[in-house]
Amino acid sequence: MVVSQQTYAIELYFDEQASAKVRQLWAQVGAIASSMAERVHSRPHLSLAVLPHADLQVLPRILDSIAQRESPFEIQFSSVGLFSAGGGVIFLAPVVTTQLLGLHRRVHQHLEEIGVEAVAYYRPEAWVPHCTLARELSPPEVLRAIEVVSKNHPFFKAKISALGLVEAPPVRQICCAPFRSE
Repeated sequence: MVVSQQTYAIELYFDEQASAKVRQLWAQVGAIASSMAERVHSRPHLSLAVLPHADLQVLPRILDSIAQRESPFEIQFSSVGLFSAGGGVIFLAPVVTTQLLGLHRRVHQHLEEIGVEAVAYYRPEAWVPHCTLARELSPPEVLRAIEVVSKNHPFFKAKISALGLVEAPPVRQICCAPFRSE
């Protein structure tokens, strides 16, 4: 019997201009990081929650309901960060705002209501908002990747415009719920 190792993520998506900038950074880091050469990313995003399981009948409806009450809003990427546990991970970090934290908390309240618990790193009070640029980097690759990213204007604004649900691996989009029009 084969046991599925699927996980799920609730993601915030950016406008196309910011997404293009992240894709450009992915390509530049991928050119120097051997572990990134074959990696397929989902859309550029901030992960709000990573879930060990998901009810694919209920969760998309909940995300759509949340998105219908949200308006697009801007974030500012202001730093390049590093997670060293589990291999070198470099990321862009946005300025943490009450609007971003409020949306994160609302999503987790809905998850609690349906009995779904997110992975600990993504829960309120532990979450570090980030847009992953590369992972599983060796120490020399981390240093080179940070150098490449820092030289390519990594600090920019992004408009948050939708919530999504993906399954991985491999990455497969289950739903995308656009925020209401302004």
